[in-house]
Amino acid sequence: MENEVLEDLFPFDDELLTATVMKRPSCTTCARPMPQCVCHSITERHDTATTVVVLQHPAEQNRQLRTVPLLQAGLVEGKCQVHIGKRFKNLETIITPRTALLFPGRDAVNCGDVDRGSYDTLICVDGTWPQARRLYQKNPELHRLPKVMLGPSERRSVYLIHTQPTDMHLSSLESVGRALEQLEGIEGLEERLVRPLKEMVRTQFKFGALAHGTQAEARIVRKLEVKQGYKDLTVAPKLHDFDYDSF
Repeated sequence: MENEVLEDLFPFDDELLTATVMKRPSCTTCARPMPQCVCHSITERHDTATTVVVLQHPAEQNRQLRTVPLLQAGLVEGKCQVHIGKRFKNLETIITPRTALLFPGRDAVNCGDVDRGSYDTLICVDGTWPQARRLYQKNPELHRLPKVMLGPSERRSVYLIHTQPTDMHLSSLESVGRALEQLEGIEGLEERLVRPLKEMVRTQFKFGALAHGTQAEARIVRKLEVKQGYKDLTVAPKLHDFDYDSF
């Protein structure tokens, strides 16, 4: 309880590394600075049978490289609704009898195993994994929803300018894109929705960004560095053999 009170008083306490910068003019569609706009890579907007509802942690608004605006841009207007907060008092107006929560767990069913048309609304929690877990814990209405999770796939995240916990973790855009493809059986939907994200990552590479490994890989490297006596330990390993030209 004490931790929850502190978090309400200091809502971004887990975002100490998020810098406050002077905002540059940004594209109103993809939310990228105008010189880095990726809208040219969005060739169509998809009219899915499922409406996506994103419950977004407030700290996401301070992030420079967000993926939810790209998701909104890739779906027709009204098919991706974003609600920002920590406790959502209006969930009863959002939840329908055919609503599912995209959230992993022992009681979650693989999206590919769900009968087509079972759900018309898919709720996604957007934030870091600690933030996502807290959002889930603070909103008991979510606990009563059927859970779905992503089915097996050989695809790794293309969000390589962000350090993911493991190579199984995806950005919100990628997660929803894959879930919709598997729930609705729309072949290639994930790839088409992720196209502007890949373009955003390419643009960051051009400005000098490096491809990140995962936090799990970083822990392995740090253990080796400790044994070897290094003092400046790895925070996020870079993919040294990454082929930037072919990305």
